[in-house]
Amino acid sequence: MKRVYLYILSLLLVMPVSAQQIMEGTGEVRNLEVKRNGQNVSVNMDIDVSGVEIGADETLILVPTIENGNKSLELPGVEIMGRRAYIYFLRNGEQTATSNPLYAERVAKRAERKAGQKQLVSYSAEVAFEEWMRGSNVSVKESSCGCSNTPIALGENAIGAFGHQIYRPQYVLSFIEPEPEPIKMRAESLTAYINFYVDKYDIIEDYKNNATELASMINSIDKVKDDADLTITSITIEGWASPEATEQHNKKLSQNRANSLANYVANKTGIERSRIEAIGCGEDWKGLRELVLATPRLLDQDKVLAIIDNTRLTLDQKDKQLKDLVPPTIYDRLMGEMYPKLRRNDYRIEYNVRNFDLEEARALVDSEPQKLSVSEFYKVAGSYAKDSKEYKHVMAVAAKTYPQVVAAAVNQAGLLIAEKKYDEALQVLAASDQQNGSILAAQGYAYLQKANYAKAREALAQAAAKGSADAKHNLAELEKYLKSL
Repeated sequence: MKRVYLYILSLLLVMPVSAQQIMEGTGEVRNLEVKRNGQNVSVNMDIDVSGVEIGADETLILVPTIENGNKSLELPGVEIMGRRAYIYFLRNGEQTATSNPLYAERVAKRAERKAGQKQLVSYSAEVAFEEWMRGSNVSVKESSCGCSNTPIALGENAIGAFGHQIYRPQYVLSFIEPEPEPIKMRAESLTAYINFYVDKYDIIEDYKNNATELASMINSIDKVKDDADLTITSITIEGWASPEATEQHNKKLSQNRANSLANYVANKTGIERSRIEAIGCGEDWKGLRELVLATPRLLDQDKVLAIIDNTRLTLDQKDKQLKDLVPPTIYDRLMGEMYPKLRRNDYRIEYNVRNFDLEEARALVDSEPQKLSVSEFYKVAGSYAKDSKEYKHVMAVAAKTYPQVVAAAVNQAGLLIAEKKYDEALQVLAASDQQNGSILAAQGYAYLQKANYAKAREALAQAAAKGSADAKHNLAELEKYLKSL
């Protein structure tokens, strides 16, 4: 029996092949093609056996086989029979080499080898596609048998190979160690609407709603001052005015009112006045614009906005043009509904938080997480097993408390991705810095897991441009994978 030389063709690759020699002499495979057809896989070829010598009592058996690792599926075989073997087949029906129980599940294609004649055997087989077949190969095994009904065992090795494998990408998402925070600086920004008499800056506690506004402001400051874990470092008070009157007048008035409020806070809280900064900000035209936009039923809204946005006008000129609008009810609405909201005092309390040991930090995770640094969160998380619900909970609270901290967002996203919660991971990342390379790289990684390769490529390319090593690696892996398809 002559040795057979066949070839392997990677599945899912449509590749018609020119004549390839499969046997010593002139035997050839022509038009070999393996392709995916929806839910099926087909193997097609023409086998030229014109130059193959087969004894009268022999049967050459060719068995195409789909193989991937330790999984394989044998396709229907081809039996090329000698003269007497073929006659035996005709007389005995299914009693052929491949009807032996060893091949009971296959129905072979049979043909007689007609000595001295040109002979082409067409082969076609189709089987249901299974996921394990992705990236597999098709090989052809061969054997032969004599006149008995027991065939020689088929060979175990593929006889030759060509084509390619689907590339198996190895994507990475690195854990990020948080930056240390030796001094934990925090701040709270709030607003108080304190009412003053026209052109006055004295604090009158029982004027309009001042009692409520002032009490709320003092309580906010006292809450920080009286917390033993916190130390107030500074308070900043900004005074704002509405546009009526001149710009110079309003600038001075807003400064005087901010000073009065700073003196009041120092007197009520006992905080040194030198640690309270008062800033007069003047007229709040930005705030006015936002209020006008939020009032779509304001008559001639577009005209009002055009005046506010006109950079060629001074602030005093803008105020005059607003007063001159017709009908005068436009300006009346500005004065009555919007200007009072501009007369406000924004204040910011800046303070430091002391550091905590493990047990103290553990107790604060759910009660006062804002007192902990990301590093302290990680110390608490590290005291639990990484696959425990406690570990995952602490990491989630850290990301929720500090959504802008890149390490907290990326690491929490990694945990969610490991649980296949891809959309939740993307939500965590969306709350962080969208210009950060690590955030973009993690977004790309999440999209890779979702098989959304267009968004993955976009995010990874941006991250790679910002120097992310993970993104560069994953982008290269993605391109190799897509090219292999």
